[in-house]
Amino acid sequence: MKELKSVKNLNDLLKNSGDKLVVIDFFADWCGPCRTMGPKFEKMASEYPDVVFAKVNIQKAKDLVEQYAISSIPHFKFFKNRKVVDDVRGADEEKLQEKIKKWKDAIMSEK
Repeated sequence: MKELKSVKNLNDLLKNSGDKLVVIDFFADWCGPCRTMGPKFEKMASEYPDVVFAKVNIQKAKDLVEQYAISSIPHFKFFKNRKVVDDVRGADEEKLQEKIKKWKDAIMSEK
């Protein structure tokens, strides 16, 4: 899974992802709930091969934290066509799964 370290990294990923759903996990190594969600997020990435998953360590990518106003972690941002369309704050696996399915299905119905 790709770890993004700059705004340029994220912009490149969004550009290369076309109209696919992109889900970004903002996390920190010291965050207990982040460590709990990490393996679950990785598992979701393998369950949804048509969705792009990436991670941002907030301690290594301050510009991304500022740009997306990340004030609590874990924080998951959903992008479609380079724009933020949704987010999930906190270690809520069920809500994260629900929103991935919702946006994935929305994108599929547009095709």
